[in-house]
Amino acid sequence: MSPPLLSASITPRPDPVLNVWWIGGQSPGWLSDAAPVASVAAVDDLPTDADPIVTRVAAGDALATATSIRARCADARLLLLVDDLTGPVEADLLELGVTFATDATQIMAPRRTRAVIESLGAPAADNAAPERRQRAFGVASHLLATMHDERETFQQLVHIIARELHSRRVSLLQVDHGAGVLVMRAAVGISAEVMAVARPRIGEGIAGTCAQLGKPLYIDDHSRARGSSDLTAFVPAADHGAPPAMSLTVPILVKGEVVGVVNVTDRDDNRPYSRRDIDFVAALMGHAGFLLENAQLMTTLRSERAFTQRVLDTLADPLVVVDDKLAVVAGNEAFLRVFGTAGDALGERLGSDGPAHTALLAEAIAAGCDTTRQFPGWHLGERVFDVRLTPFDDAERHRYLLFMHDVTARHVMERRLVSAEKMASLGVLAAGVAHEINNPIGFVKANIRSAGGFMSDLFDVADAWRAAALAQGTVAAARALESDVDVEGLREDAPGMVEEMVEGVERVEKIVAGLKTFAHPDTQKAHEADLRELLDNAALLTQGKWKYSLELLKDYDGVAPIVCLGNQLEQVFMNLIVNAAQASGGWGKLHIEGRDLPDGRVRLRFIDDCGGIPEDIVDKIFDPFFTTKDIGEGTGLGLAISYNIIETHGGTLRVDVREGEGTTFVIELPRGAQGQPMVVKQQSRFRI
Repeated sequence: MSPPLLSASITPRPDPVLNVWWIGGQSPGWLSDAAPVASVAAVDDLPTDADPIVTRVAAGDALATATSIRARCADARLLLLVDDLTGPVEADLLELGVTFATDATQIMAPRRTRAVIESLGAPAADNAAPERRQRAFGVASHLLATMHDERETFQQLVHIIARELHSRRVSLLQVDHGAGVLVMRAAVGISAEVMAVARPRIGEGIAGTCAQLGKPLYIDDHSRARGSSDLTAFVPAADHGAPPAMSLTVPILVKGEVVGVVNVTDRDDNRPYSRRDIDFVAALMGHAGFLLENAQLMTTLRSERAFTQRVLDTLADPLVVVDDKLAVVAGNEAFLRVFGTAGDALGERLGSDGPAHTALLAEAIAAGCDTTRQFPGWHLGERVFDVRLTPFDDAERHRYLLFMHDVTARHVMERRLVSAEKMASLGVLAAGVAHEINNPIGFVKANIRSAGGFMSDLFDVADAWRAAALAQGTVAAARALESDVDVEGLREDAPGMVEEMVEGVERVEKIVAGLKTFAHPDTQKAHEADLRELLDNAALLTQGKWKYSLELLKDYDGVAPIVCLGNQLEQVFMNLIVNAAQASGGWGKLHIEGRDLPDGRVRLRFIDDCGGIPEDIVDKIFDPFFTTKDIGEGTGLGLAISYNIIETHGGTLRVDVREGEGTTFVIELPRGAQGQPMVVKQQSRFRI
């Protein structure tokens, strides 16, 4: 918090002050140390001639409190300690005649408190005037030196001068070199409307001439000044000092350059300003130049700090400053957003994984870390960071800048790339296995069918020999052998055995075909096909799989034909229908919806209410050989092949899951061009 801003009314009242009056019960110790204090509980308990009066109030009650005190003690001087004091509240209090208004959270140092109290209650004997004025200058300079804001400095300057010199009109004008004018920045006794439009040109009028010459003008005769085009006659001679004047216009200099002027007129008693008044204003303006330069530097510094903070806050990665005990000093918005504001220790902010990592930082700091240290791969919750620790000195204190680069996405990508490489290797292996299996499967299938025919022929031969034996009457031994081997049983079972073997071989053929489709490039010519017919045919071919487990709803009558590989798309549709049937768990609904999109593409949606896919396996369903089915029921290639087919067509296949409710597979396809060759590219077969 910035130092308190006090507005000084320096001139003491004629009567000596014996006590400071405190409203609010027991007075604070710092006030009692500065002066004798009489405490009262409320404003109505004050004697009507109480002076000066000190109390503490909230900002919202400050004006009402000051008004009630002024109504009871009309001439009292007031020192208000205001909670959450703001510039507008302070300005209103000053206009009401409050002598000082200070932030109640900032307790004044004893020396400063005594100076304030002395200025409130010092005796008014004429022979003490020089000492009072010297004390007034010291208090005013000290108060102004605590300010770091141009506007506040301007406002305090004019109020101090107005109260010290008993002036009704005081204004401060700042030089605008670019426009060649003076701009009124602060004033007492001048309306806001006049301040807004007052723009005297440099070199014209009293204020403009003062700014041009860089020398004070002391006007003792305004009629003569208004009628003169040359105001240099009102510049005081260096060897004769300044004569009494009716108005004072004094430049404010910073490093020899005029940055503004102060104009003082209309004294309360209409008397001219004395030599002592002139000396006070001249000395104060000489000091004000240094104060103003300091305020400008602080304003620039605050602006630069704010700019730097805004730049740091634009960083997407967390950035935090810690001390040598790893306590958080400051952090950018990204750090606060990710790690919150609770707790001063860095380890607490970083969560359950924080202490283990911060131990490494503590070890580096204890070892005298004097260069940037790298700490890659910090796992903090679900995020991964590469951390860089850089030491620096701040006001003779050691600080450390911790830059935390979020590499979570990179780590996820790396894991997927590793998985993709494994799948690619597995695909190559599968292609080789498929090729090697295909040949023996071919002749095994052919031989099984031949063996079935041979077996039938053998039974025919056996029947012929039985007939011949019966004709000769020598069948006893043969019948005994038939009974032992159960020829009739063999005759009944053999065809079924052959069919089962053929079916088994055909399943192997399908698996091999799937592996070949998955692993080998396949170039075909695309032709126009009616998606409605492909969908209807897919539903018809798979009817045996779904008619007892699904209610199939169709809504794709308006879909226009596209150029595609029809047999491949039909395979995709069959896979999605069968998957829904197998996930139905007894009975469910599958809604197939088709729509033409404005951009010329077509969108197909397969929407089921069959329970959905568990969240932990959604990312794996398009991976080759991944399946949740029992061994022998699925190869894990159906969705992987479907994904590649849709990709081959320049389309997209994605899944939207409502876990516990259902799943929606969304296919989007371009219209395509007639006769366009379509090649399934090896590198596009594995999702990353």
